Amino acid sequence: MTPRPRCQSVNSFGAKELLMATALLAGCSSMREALPGSVGDAIRAPAPRQTVRVALVRNVPSVTLKVAGPGVLYDRVRRRAVERFATLAATCTSVGGGIVMNGRALGTSRLAIVPDMPQSLWVNNTLYRGALELVGKAGTLTAVNNLDLEEYLMGVIPRETFAAWPEAALCAQAVASRSFAVYHMRHNGNNDYDLIAPTHQLYGGASAEDPRTSKAVQDTRGEILTYNGDVLCAFFHTSCGGRTEEARLIFPDVKNSPRGVSSNFENDSPHHFWRFSVALLNCDEKLSQDGKTPGGPITGVRVLQRYPSGRVARLQFSSARGACELSGEDCRRILGYDKLKSTLFNVAIRGDRLEFAGRGWGHGVGLCQWSSKGMADRGYTYKQIVLYFYPGADITR
Repeated sequence: MTPRPRCQSVNSFGAKELLMATALLAGCSSMREALPGSVGDAIRAPAPRQTVRVALVRNVPSVTLKVAGPGVLYDRVRRRAVERFATLAATCTSVGGGIVMNGRALGTSRLAIVPDMPQSLWVNNTLYRGALELVGKAGTLTAVNNLDLEEYLMGVIPRETFAAWPEAALCAQAVASRSFAVYHMRHNGNNDYDLIAPTHQLYGGASAEDPRTSKAVQDTRGEILTYNGDVLCAFFHTSCGGRTEEARLIFPDVKNSPRGVSSNFENDSPHHFWRFSVALLNCDEKLSQDGKTPGGPITGVRVLQRYPSGRVARLQFSSARGACELSGEDCRRILGYDKLKSTLFNVAIRGDRLEFAGRGWGHGVGLCQWSSKGMADRGYTYKQIVLYFYPGADITR
């Protein structure tokens, strides 16, 4: 990619001209109403730039990094430059919380690596945009990628969906992922990072970018979902199995969320129906390892409670000597998220095995990605898709 031109300084551009440009952009929204639709859309004021902090790895013994061009090392504790470099190749560790680079102690617990050139930062063999901050604590390192929100999303959307999917589905994912990110940016301000990759969203950096998904990010630039006046934590998942669930039922910390909806748009999803079988002995071992044992070999299993969508809220495993209860999501975690694909299942004992038959993949909250594709295939716009799966929400910039 051709490097972006350096921005002019305020002195060379002129403070007066800069203020005039800002004022013109601010007035675009009112001008649009007096212009033909296509022209009005073309001059829509750009969304303000926002910086997001993404934890790439946390509490690891070392981080390997490379910068293919010039840049600066910056001490975030003392707020001063450590040194400039022409290029950089380093293995970083932490001793007593201090950061050590290629065996050299830098005398700080927070170090920023700021490249001069875009897309020149490599962390653990993956290319990223933006800058990197290393945070040293108790002999471990956390690596945080600081970059523009829209550039972050260009590395998220191709990992969270398929670039070959219809444009409306890609744009719907961009709006949901942006909303999810902004929600965490506003609620994690006291932490060293806003989001964790891949826990919160899959993120492949610049290495994962695809022109089709990058276009979806640009076409929806700045658009987020709001609900009852606040940015929505827009959860999404792979496949809903025919119905989504309300967020507060799956994530108790979420108090403000749209209701679940039915969906008949994911018929081509490979995860719409699934089966999983596990030996009773293996299941008992996994439960015991997690501290949830029925007191002996499993002899029975039953669902105690279901959510409105039909997903399992609680179930019970029993033995001749006792029983244990756990949530449906805990059962997925213990047996494996890739094996027990959702909590929308029925379960029974067949001989010496536990047999699950279910639908969908994921927690079932918010945007159903395979339904989004199905709606896009049928001609729905991305705005229709997101507002269907987040009823009562608004799209704002």
